[in-house]
Amino acid sequence: MRKTFQKWLLLFVAGAFFLTLCLSFYLQTREANSNSIDLIDLKLDDAVKQIKLNTRNVEAIRIMTESEALAKARALAEIILNNPDVLKEKGWPGRMEKILDVDEVHIINKDGIIVASSSATGYDMRSNAQSKEFLAGLGNPDFEYVQEAQPRGMDQEIFQYTGVSRLDETGIVQIGYYPTRLANAMSLADIENLADGFRIGNHGSILITKSGIIVSSIDEKLLGLRMDSFGIQSGTLNKKEPFYATIEGVKYLCKPKIFSPYVLIGILPVDEMYVSRNEMIRSIVFSNTILFGIVFLLVSFLVDRVVISGIFHVNRSLEKITEGNLDERVDVRSNPEFVSLSDGINSTVSALKDAIAEAAARIDKELEFAREIQLSSLPTLFPPFPDRTEFDIFAAIFTAKEVGGDFYDFFMIDEDHLTIVIADVSGKGIPAALFMMTSKTMIQNLAESGRSPAEIFTDANRHLCENNEAEMFVTAFLGILEISTGKFTYVNAGHNKPLFRQSLKAYDWIQTKPGFILAGLDTTQYKQTEIILHPGDQLFFYTDGITEAMNQSGALFGNDHLKDFLNSPEVINYNPADLIHVVKEEIDIFANDAPQADDITMLALQYKGHGIS
Repeated sequence: MRKTFQKWLLLFVAGAFFLTLCLSFYLQTREANSNSIDLIDLKLDDAVKQIKLNTRNVEAIRIMTESEALAKARALAEIILNNPDVLKEKGWPGRMEKILDVDEVHIINKDGIIVASSSATGYDMRSNAQSKEFLAGLGNPDFEYVQEAQPRGMDQEIFQYTGVSRLDETGIVQIGYYPTRLANAMSLADIENLADGFRIGNHGSILITKSGIIVSSIDEKLLGLRMDSFGIQSGTLNKKEPFYATIEGVKYLCKPKIFSPYVLIGILPVDEMYVSRNEMIRSIVFSNTILFGIVFLLVSFLVDRVVISGIFHVNRSLEKITEGNLDERVDVRSNPEFVSLSDGINSTVSALKDAIAEAAARIDKELEFAREIQLSSLPTLFPPFPDRTEFDIFAAIFTAKEVGGDFYDFFMIDEDHLTIVIADVSGKGIPAALFMMTSKTMIQNLAESGRSPAEIFTDANRHLCENNEAEMFVTAFLGILEISTGKFTYVNAGHNKPLFRQSLKAYDWIQTKPGFILAGLDTTQYKQTEIILHPGDQLFFYTDGITEAMNQSGALFGNDHLKDFLNSPEVINYNPADLIHVVKEEIDIFANDAPQADDITMLALQYKGHGIS
């Protein structure tokens, strides 16, 4: 009887094994084809997106280059207007070339003659077609012209000139420069250079054809060959459907995409398409062979295995419960004993879970109350000084679930001095919140007493070190803006460097003298730094909740990401309120629903100038 049962069991398992193998082979083959086509489509779409992006980038660089050149030419005209005697100074054009970061500077009089230059004084602008184009601006006070890059007359090197009308008298101010950045961008944007950057799988790639001829390929041997030499006709490409073709002795799966006047063709070797399928089939053969033996043994020893399996399941569930997973349910019901055991364990875990939830709710309520008290001490009404038009300020704090120690503050010491503070207290919970309130109040009181930033931090540090049994500390940055002059005096106590943007320039880290944390060492003496803000200058302050924000894979947002985002063309000119909002949106996008581990605090200040509305 036992042998008969085992024979029939063997036939059944062997048949199931064969059917499973055939079905798996069919499904894996279909999946490999579908995945390969999807992969090629994805790469082709990426290539088209890259072409469009390159085109937009070239136009953006062109506009930026021309705008920058016009700005430099206008600035040169203003310099001459305000100080016309500079035209008589020896070597002045050469110095202006270095200051403006250009390659040529020419000052042209009303007769079209260059009267000041480092290399072409006395040159008649009428003597060359390229230079003659600027003579249309003589007598036109609104003349501004950016010439297309072209070989210049004297040496035929690719050069670009920009000119504006002189403000001091009739004439033209002209600058010249090598448009290297624009030329490089145009070279990178050339679609015929694109294929090198796209590989499909390990050995697949993209062919770019024009009028049936390959114009771009990773394999240089294919350049210039006609597609019909491989048996691929134009009608096949126009159908946009996948097909197979043999190229240079290798069979490929091909998928075309039309991007007039080009046709992009993604190619993937057929052998590579089925690598994963073959690996999977080998794994299935191996695993099913093992499974056959296991099933055979399990059925042979059914009774023993039922009992052992029940104990195993109970122990596995208990292991998860002891590791903290209170949602795990023990559900072994193979016999009445296991039913009783499962119900008893589940009842005990349910009671424990309810008790923990009740305690957690109570703690959350207390923490929420503490958080509300903490946030109520921060200025949240904007604009905070509606009658002051010399500056614009905005700040926000986005708290994590747990009470933290971030804070910001700003207040007027008198009618001409604005104080700004941003800080981060070590630790979390109620102790950090209390230490934050103490630090904030002490810094404000010292600032309102008329002390300098360095004196404020030196005195605050000494007081905070007293009775600091919890050994907490604060990183902080304080600055005082003299509104009438734009003088900004600041001191840094181990805090993140703010980002500073001068008008028409990019954000960069502000230069600060290093200082030790507050409440760290009572003998610390702090040093302050001064800079002058000009109308349009902007400062961005933040805590490490931004740079240390993590996404689902554990990567940090980082300093470079923050700086690059602030300098992006869409963001760089934002006012303080809009800037803070878009930075928070960028952090949320980066985090991709990862939980916020720390408070995120930001403050942005824009100086508009004394008396400017």
